Parts: sequence; structure tokens; C-alpha cells
Amino acid sequence: MNDKRTVDNIIRVLGPGSSAFSSGWPTARAELSDHLQKYILTLGPTPKRCLETFADLGLSDVEIGRYFRIPHEVVTQLREIWSIDGTV
Repeated sequence: MNDKRTVDNIIRVLGPGSSAFSSGWPTARAELSDHLQKYILTLGPTPKRCLETFADLGLSDVEIGRYFRIPHEVVTQLREIWSIDGTV
């Protein structure tokens, strides 16, 4: 049989409004200004890797910005902060 406390702990973790796993969405990043933080969710749960992928595909900042509907200046700033040059 299961220990009552173990079952209660599992229920507390998996109960309404909770999940066993984190959502995977990024939280505030210390290296980014508040202005840039607004655009991070647009790039998905792994914004740096997402931007690296599009840069590696050869897309310009303007093209990446147009795809995600964010200002290309934001893309440029993120690439500079994260040292993403777009070459493999």
C-alpha cells in the first residue's frame, strides 16, 4: 500500500492549477532590458535557440522581425546581447 503522506503530496503537486512539469516558458532574464523582455515570449519557450536557428538559416534581422512581427531593431539588439552572428 501507499503511504498516505506520499499520496497527499502527489495530489498536491498534480492538483488543480498545478502540473508535474514546469511550463518551460522563459522568465525574466537579467541581461535584457524591460523593453526587450516584452518580445521574448514571441520567440517561444527557448528564445535564444530560436533566434540562433533563424540566424543560422541565413535570415536577416529584418526578415526575422517580419516573421515574428517584432521590430527588427529588437532582433538586432538580442543578437548582439546573445552574441549570435548567424554563421555556423
